[in-house]
Amino acid sequence: MTKTFADVTAVDDLDLTIEDGETVVLLGPSGCGKTTCLRMIAGFERPDAGEIVFAGETLASPKAFVPPEKRHMAVVFQSYALWPHMSVYDNVAFGPTTAKNDRAEVRRRVLEVLELVQLTGYEDRYPHQLSGGQQQRVALARALVTRPRLLLLDEPLSNLDTRLREEMRGEVKRIRQLLDVTMVYVTHDQAEALSLADRLVVMNAGRIEQMGTPTAVYRRPRNGYVARALGATNIVPVDVLACHGASAHVRLFGGLDLEVDTSRLNGSFGDRAQALVSIRPAGISIGLPEAGRPRATVTEAMFFGDVVQYAVDLPTCPVPLKITGSGAHPYRPGDTLSLDVAPDAVAVLDDHLPQPSTEGIA
Repeated sequence: MTKTFADVTAVDDLDLTIEDGETVVLLGPSGCGKTTCLRMIAGFERPDAGEIVFAGETLASPKAFVPPEKRHMAVVFQSYALWPHMSVYDNVAFGPTTAKNDRAEVRRRVLEVLELVQLTGYEDRYPHQLSGGQQQRVALARALVTRPRLLLLDEPLSNLDTRLREEMRGEVKRIRQLLDVTMVYVTHDQAEALSLADRLVVMNAGRIEQMGTPTAVYRRPRNGYVARALGATNIVPVDVLACHGASAHVRLFGGLDLEVDTSRLNGSFGDRAQALVSIRPAGISIGLPEAGRPRATVTEAMFFGDVVQYAVDLPTCPVPLKITGSGAHPYRPGDTLSLDVAPDAVAVLDDHLPQPSTEGIA
Protein backbone atom coordinates (compact mmCIF):
# COMPACT_ATOMS: atom_id res chain seq x y z
CA MET A 1 0.00 0.00 0.00
CA THR A 2 1.04 3.61 -0.60
CA LYS A 3 0.12 6.86 1.16
CA THR A 4 1.15 10.35 0.10
CA PHE A 5 0.65 13.69 1.86
CA ALA A 6 1.11 16.59 -0.59
CA ASP A 7 4.51 15.88 -2.15
CA VAL A 8 5.71 13.54 0.64
CA THR A 9 5.34 9.78 0.25
CA ALA A 10 4.83 8.55 3.82
CA VAL A 11 4.35 4.88 2.93
CA ASP A 12 5.86 3.66 -0.33
CA ASP A 13 4.53 0.42 -1.84
CA LEU A 14 4.63 -1.44 1.48
CA ASP A 15 3.79 -5.17 1.37
CA LEU A 16 3.25 -6.91 4.72
CA THR A 17 1.43 -10.07 5.82
CA ILE A 18 0.62 -10.57 9.52
CA GLU A 19 -0.12 -14.04 10.82
CA ASP A 20 -2.91 -14.80 13.30
CA GLY A 21 -1.67 -14.45 16.88
CA GLU A 22 1.58 -12.78 15.80
CA THR A 23 3.15 -9.64 17.26
CA VAL A 24 4.66 -7.50 14.52
CA VAL A 25 6.71 -4.48 15.60
CA LEU A 26 7.30 -1.58 13.20
CA LEU A 27 10.57 0.12 14.15
CA GLY A 28 12.11 3.29 12.85
CA PRO A 29 12.75 6.99 13.51
CA SER A 30 10.16 9.75 13.23
CA GLY A 31 9.03 10.20 9.65
CA CYS A 32 9.79 6.64 8.50
CA GLY A 33 6.08 5.86 7.89
CA LYS A 34 5.41 3.44 10.74
CA THR A 35 2.55 5.40 12.36
CA THR A 36 0.97 6.17 8.97
CA CYS A 37 1.02 2.44 8.27
CA LEU A 38 -0.74 1.72 11.57
CA ARG A 39 -3.31 4.48 10.95
CA MET A 40 -4.17 2.94 7.57
CA ILE A 41 -4.66 -0.47 9.19
CA ALA A 42 -6.93 1.15 11.81
CA GLY A 43 -8.92 3.03 9.16
CA PHE A 44 -7.89 6.55 10.22
CA GLU A 45 -6.20 7.07 6.84
CA ARG A 46 -7.14 5.68 3.44
CA PRO A 47 -4.37 4.27 1.20
CA ASP A 48 -3.82 6.08 -2.09
CA ALA A 49 -2.96 2.75 -3.70
CA GLY A 50 -3.05 -0.90 -2.72
CA GLU A 51 -5.41 -2.75 -0.41
CA ILE A 52 -5.78 -3.97 3.17
CA VAL A 53 -7.33 -7.40 3.67
CA PHE A 54 -8.08 -8.78 7.13
CA ALA A 55 -9.42 -12.30 7.78
CA GLY A 56 -10.57 -12.48 4.16
CA GLU A 57 -12.42 -9.15 4.26
CA THR A 58 -11.20 -6.21 2.16
CA LEU A 59 -11.00 -3.22 4.49
CA ALA A 60 -9.47 -0.75 2.03
CA SER A 61 -9.02 -0.73 -1.73
CA PRO A 62 -9.68 1.65 -4.62
CA LYS A 63 -13.32 0.46 -4.57
CA ALA A 64 -13.99 -0.25 -0.89
CA PHE A 65 -13.40 1.27 2.52
CA VAL A 66 -14.57 -0.06 5.88
CA PRO A 67 -14.69 2.69 8.57
CA PRO A 68 -12.66 2.27 11.79
CA GLU A 69 -15.64 1.47 14.01
CA LYS A 70 -16.52 -1.57 11.88
CA ARG A 71 -13.05 -3.12 11.73
CA HIS A 72 -13.16 -4.84 15.14
CA MET A 73 -9.78 -3.41 16.07
CA ALA A 74 -8.59 -1.40 19.05
CA VAL A 75 -5.88 1.26 19.28
CA VAL A 76 -3.71 2.25 22.24
CA PHE A 77 -2.38 5.76 21.66
CA GLN A 78 0.83 7.42 22.79
CA SER A 79 -1.16 10.11 24.63
CA TYR A 80 -3.44 7.57 26.48
CA ALA A 81 -6.51 9.56 25.26
CA LEU A 82 -8.48 8.98 28.48
CA TRP A 83 -11.58 11.07 29.20
CA PRO A 84 -10.63 13.21 32.21
CA HIS A 85 -14.24 13.61 33.41
CA MET A 86 -14.81 9.85 33.51
CA SER A 87 -13.75 7.35 36.18
CA VAL A 88 -11.52 4.41 35.37
CA TYR A 89 -14.59 2.19 35.23
CA ASP A 90 -16.46 4.49 32.82
CA ASN A 91 -13.40 4.94 30.59
CA VAL A 92 -13.03 1.19 30.22
CA ALA A 93 -16.77 0.56 29.93
CA PHE A 94 -17.26 3.09 27.13
CA GLY A 95 -16.70 0.64 24.27
CA PRO A 96 -18.94 -2.24 25.34
CA THR A 97 -21.59 0.24 26.55
CA THR A 98 -21.82 2.00 23.18
CA ALA A 99 -21.96 -1.45 21.56
CA LYS A 100 -25.22 -1.92 23.51
CA ASN A 101 -24.11 -4.82 25.71
CA ASP A 102 -26.31 -5.27 28.78
CA ARG A 103 -25.10 -3.70 32.04
CA ALA A 104 -24.27 -6.99 33.74
CA GLU A 105 -22.13 -8.09 30.79
CA VAL A 106 -20.39 -4.71 30.66
CA ARG A 107 -19.59 -4.85 34.37
CA ARG A 108 -18.30 -8.41 34.15
CA ARG A 109 -16.00 -7.58 31.25
CA VAL A 110 -14.73 -4.33 32.78
CA LEU A 111 -13.86 -5.95 36.11
CA GLU A 112 -12.26 -8.87 34.31
CA VAL A 113 -9.98 -6.68 32.20
CA LEU A 114 -9.09 -4.41 35.13
CA GLU A 115 -7.94 -7.49 37.00
CA LEU A 116 -5.91 -8.50 33.94
CA VAL A 117 -4.04 -5.16 33.95
CA GLN A 118 -3.73 -5.23 37.75
CA LEU A 119 -6.04 -2.27 38.45
CA THR A 120 -8.65 -3.98 40.61
CA GLY A 121 -9.85 -1.44 43.21
CA TYR A 122 -9.16 1.59 40.98
CA GLU A 123 -12.60 1.64 39.36
CA ASP A 124 -13.73 4.92 40.97
CA ARG A 125 -10.54 6.90 40.45
CA TYR A 126 -10.14 9.54 37.76
CA PRO A 127 -7.19 9.86 35.33
CA HIS A 128 -5.62 12.76 37.24
CA GLN A 129 -5.43 10.54 40.32
CA LEU A 130 -3.32 7.92 38.52
CA SER A 131 0.37 7.64 37.71
CA GLY A 132 1.51 7.54 34.10
CA GLY A 133 1.90 3.77 34.22
CA GLN A 134 -1.59 3.34 35.68
CA GLN A 135 -3.08 5.61 33.00
CA GLN A 136 -1.43 3.48 30.34
CA ARG A 137 -2.89 0.34 31.95
CA VAL A 138 -6.36 1.95 31.75
CA ALA A 139 -5.79 2.73 28.06
CA LEU A 140 -4.74 -0.88 27.48
CA ALA A 141 -7.78 -2.17 29.41
CA ARG A 142 -10.10 0.05 27.37
CA ALA A 143 -8.67 -1.46 24.18
CA LEU A 144 -8.85 -5.06 25.39
CA VAL A 145 -12.38 -4.90 26.82
CA THR A 146 -13.82 -4.68 23.30
CA ARG A 147 -12.21 -8.06 22.48
CA PRO A 148 -10.53 -6.81 19.30
CA ARG A 149 -9.45 -9.08 16.49
CA LEU A 150 -6.36 -6.92 16.13
CA LEU A 151 -4.66 -4.74 18.75
CA LEU A 152 -2.75 -1.69 17.47
CA LEU A 153 -0.33 0.21 19.71
CA ASP A 154 1.24 3.51 18.64
CA GLU A 155 4.35 4.24 20.77
CA PRO A 156 2.31 3.53 23.93
CA LEU A 157 5.23 3.69 26.37
CA SER A 158 7.14 6.71 25.07
CA ASN A 159 5.71 9.09 27.69
CA LEU A 160 6.81 6.94 30.64
CA ASP A 161 10.08 7.14 32.55
CA THR A 162 12.67 4.38 32.17
CA ARG A 163 11.55 2.24 35.10
CA LEU A 164 7.85 2.40 34.18
CA ARG A 165 8.67 1.72 30.54
CA GLU A 166 10.48 -1.48 31.48
CA GLU A 167 7.62 -2.52 33.77
CA MET A 168 4.92 -1.87 31.18
CA ARG A 169 6.95 -3.64 28.48
CA GLY A 170 6.70 -6.79 30.56
CA GLU A 171 2.99 -6.22 31.16
CA VAL A 172 2.22 -5.82 27.46
CA LYS A 173 4.07 -9.05 26.68
CA ARG A 174 2.38 -10.94 29.53
CA ILE A 175 -1.10 -9.82 28.46
CA ARG A 176 -0.50 -10.56 24.79
CA GLN A 177 0.68 -14.09 25.56
CA LEU A 178 -2.24 -14.66 27.92
CA LEU A 179 -4.87 -13.52 25.42
CA ASP A 180 -3.08 -14.72 22.26
CA VAL A 181 -4.21 -11.56 20.46
CA THR A 182 -2.71 -10.44 17.15
CA MET A 183 -0.78 -7.21 17.69
CA VAL A 184 0.90 -4.49 15.62
CA TYR A 185 3.19 -2.34 17.74
CA VAL A 186 4.84 0.89 16.55
CA THR A 187 7.97 2.20 18.29
CA HIS A 188 11.30 3.97 17.82
CA ASP A 189 12.75 2.19 20.89
CA GLN A 190 14.96 -0.79 20.02
CA ALA A 191 14.55 -2.40 23.45
CA GLU A 192 10.77 -2.50 23.03
CA ALA A 193 11.11 -3.80 19.49
CA LEU A 194 13.51 -6.61 20.35
CA SER A 195 11.71 -7.74 23.50
CA LEU A 196 8.12 -7.68 22.19
CA ALA A 197 8.30 -8.73 18.54
CA ASP A 198 7.68 -12.12 17.04
CA ARG A 199 8.62 -10.43 13.78
CA LEU A 200 10.50 -7.16 13.49
CA VAL A 201 9.99 -4.73 10.59
CA VAL A 202 12.60 -1.97 10.28
CA MET A 203 11.24 0.93 8.22
CA ASN A 204 13.03 3.70 6.36
CA ALA A 205 11.46 6.45 4.24
CA GLY A 206 8.15 4.59 3.94
CA ARG A 207 9.68 1.27 2.92
CA ILE A 208 10.63 -1.94 4.68
CA GLU A 209 14.40 -1.96 5.08
CA GLN A 210 14.55 -5.43 6.67
CA MET A 211 12.12 -7.90 8.19
CA GLY A 212 12.64 -11.03 10.28
CA THR A 213 12.86 -12.39 13.80
CA PRO A 214 14.43 -10.01 16.33
CA THR A 215 17.43 -12.33 16.70
CA ALA A 216 18.03 -12.55 12.95
CA VAL A 217 17.68 -8.83 12.29
CA TYR A 218 19.84 -7.88 15.30
CA ARG A 219 22.63 -10.33 14.54
CA ARG A 220 22.55 -10.10 10.76
CA PRO A 221 21.44 -6.57 9.73
CA ARG A 222 21.32 -5.93 5.99
CA ASN A 223 23.04 -2.57 6.14
CA GLY A 224 24.29 0.15 8.44
CA TYR A 225 20.86 1.77 8.74
CA VAL A 226 19.33 -1.41 10.17
CA ALA A 227 22.35 -2.07 12.41
CA ARG A 228 22.13 1.43 13.95
CA ALA A 229 18.34 1.23 14.30
CA LEU A 230 18.84 -1.63 16.75
CA GLY A 231 21.35 0.04 19.05
CA ALA A 232 25.01 0.94 19.32
CA THR A 233 27.32 -0.75 16.85
CA ASN A 234 30.68 -0.38 15.15
CA ILE A 235 30.59 -0.06 11.35
CA VAL A 236 34.14 -0.81 10.21
CA PRO A 237 35.91 -1.91 7.00
CA VAL A 238 37.49 -5.32 6.47
CA ASP A 239 39.81 -6.66 3.79
CA VAL A 240 38.28 -9.57 1.88
CA LEU A 241 41.01 -12.19 1.44
CA ALA A 242 38.95 -15.06 0.00
CA CYS A 243 35.36 -16.18 -0.55
CA HIS A 244 34.24 -19.81 -0.46
CA GLY A 245 30.75 -21.23 -0.10
CA ALA A 246 28.74 -19.42 2.54
CA SER A 247 31.71 -17.86 4.27
CA ALA A 248 34.64 -15.56 3.63
CA HIS A 249 38.12 -15.08 5.01
CA VAL A 250 38.49 -11.42 6.07
CA ARG A 251 41.08 -9.32 7.84
CA LEU A 252 39.82 -6.98 10.55
CA PHE A 253 41.72 -4.08 12.13
CA GLY A 254 44.66 -4.76 9.82
CA GLY A 255 45.75 -7.96 11.52
CA LEU A 256 42.89 -10.07 12.90
CA ASP A 257 41.95 -12.82 10.43
CA LEU A 258 38.46 -14.30 10.73
CA GLU A 259 36.19 -16.68 8.84
CA VAL A 260 32.79 -14.98 8.72
CA ASP A 261 29.33 -16.02 7.57
CA THR A 262 28.24 -14.60 4.21
CA SER A 263 25.21 -16.84 3.58
CA ARG A 264 22.89 -13.82 3.50
CA LEU A 265 24.95 -12.48 0.59
CA ASN A 266 24.78 -15.87 -1.18
CA GLY A 267 28.40 -16.43 -0.21
CA SER A 268 29.85 -13.73 -2.43
CA PHE A 269 31.12 -10.17 -2.15
CA GLY A 270 31.18 -9.83 -5.90
CA ASP A 271 34.41 -8.15 -6.96
CA ARG A 272 34.90 -6.23 -3.71
CA ALA A 273 38.34 -6.30 -2.14
CA GLN A 274 36.91 -4.60 0.95
CA ALA A 275 33.57 -4.66 2.74
CA LEU A 276 31.81 -3.06 5.68
CA VAL A 277 30.82 -5.05 8.74
CA SER A 278 28.81 -4.37 11.89
CA ILE A 279 30.15 -5.45 15.28
CA ARG A 280 28.17 -4.76 18.45
CA PRO A 281 30.10 -3.26 21.40
CA ALA A 282 29.64 -6.49 23.36
CA GLY A 283 31.09 -8.49 20.44
CA ILE A 284 34.60 -7.14 20.97
CA SER A 285 36.50 -8.66 23.88
CA ILE A 286 39.33 -6.76 25.56
CA GLY A 287 42.25 -7.70 27.80
CA LEU A 288 45.81 -6.92 28.69
CA PRO A 289 48.21 -6.58 25.73
CA GLU A 290 48.82 -9.93 24.07
CA ALA A 291 51.14 -10.89 21.21
CA GLY A 292 49.40 -11.31 17.86
CA ARG A 293 46.34 -9.27 18.83
CA PRO A 294 45.46 -5.75 17.66
CA ARG A 295 46.18 -3.13 20.31
CA ALA A 296 44.08 -0.10 21.16
CA THR A 297 44.18 2.78 23.64
CA VAL A 298 41.26 3.58 25.93
CA THR A 299 40.11 7.18 25.39
CA GLU A 300 36.89 7.07 27.41
CA ALA A 301 35.40 4.82 30.10
CA MET A 302 31.83 5.24 31.36
CA PHE A 303 30.87 3.09 34.36
CA PHE A 304 27.28 1.74 34.46
CA GLY A 305 27.52 -0.73 37.34
CA ASP A 306 27.64 -4.20 35.80
CA VAL A 307 29.26 -2.93 32.60
CA VAL A 308 31.65 -0.23 31.40
CA GLN A 309 31.25 1.41 28.01
CA TYR A 310 34.59 2.21 26.42
CA ALA A 311 35.73 4.25 23.47
CA VAL A 312 39.10 3.09 22.14
CA ASP A 313 41.44 4.29 19.41
CA LEU A 314 43.03 1.75 17.11
CA PRO A 315 45.71 2.94 14.65
CA THR A 316 44.37 0.72 11.86
CA CYS A 317 40.69 1.70 12.33
CA PRO A 318 39.36 4.94 10.82
CA VAL A 319 36.84 5.53 13.63
CA PRO A 320 36.92 5.09 17.43
CA LEU A 321 35.51 1.75 18.55
CA LYS A 322 32.68 1.36 21.06
CA ILE A 323 33.21 -1.60 23.41
CA THR A 324 31.15 -2.94 26.33
CA GLY A 325 33.21 -4.62 29.03
CA SER A 326 32.71 -6.02 32.50
CA GLY A 327 32.31 -3.54 35.36
CA ALA A 328 34.19 -5.81 37.75
CA HIS A 329 37.69 -4.72 36.70
CA PRO A 330 37.36 -1.52 34.65
CA TYR A 331 40.18 -0.06 32.60
CA ARG A 332 41.08 3.62 32.58
CA PRO A 333 41.65 6.17 29.82
CA GLY A 334 45.22 5.80 28.59
CA ASP A 335 45.37 2.03 29.17
CA THR A 336 46.59 -0.12 26.28
CA LEU A 337 44.50 -3.22 25.56
CA SER A 338 44.43 -6.09 23.11
CA LEU A 339 41.25 -6.78 21.11
CA ASP A 340 39.63 -9.98 19.92
CA VAL A 341 36.41 -10.61 18.01
CA ALA A 342 34.42 -13.83 17.69
CA PRO A 343 33.53 -14.61 14.05
CA ASP A 344 29.80 -14.86 14.82
CA ALA A 345 29.87 -11.30 16.20
CA VAL A 346 30.68 -9.96 12.71
CA ALA A 347 27.74 -9.12 10.41
CA VAL A 348 28.68 -8.40 6.80
CA LEU A 349 26.69 -5.47 5.37
CA ASP A 350 25.36 -4.74 1.90
CA ASP A 351 26.76 -1.21 2.13
CA HIS A 352 29.71 -0.40 -0.10
CA LEU A 353 32.68 1.57 1.18
CA PRO A 354 32.44 5.29 0.35
CA GLN A 355 34.51 6.15 -2.69
CA PRO A 356 37.26 8.78 -2.41
CA SER A 357 36.21 12.20 -3.69
CA THR A 358 37.50 13.12 -7.15
CA GLU A 359 36.47 16.77 -6.79
CA GLY A 360 39.16 19.05 -8.16
CA ILE A 361 40.97 16.23 -9.97
CA ALA A 362 41.37 16.80 -13.69
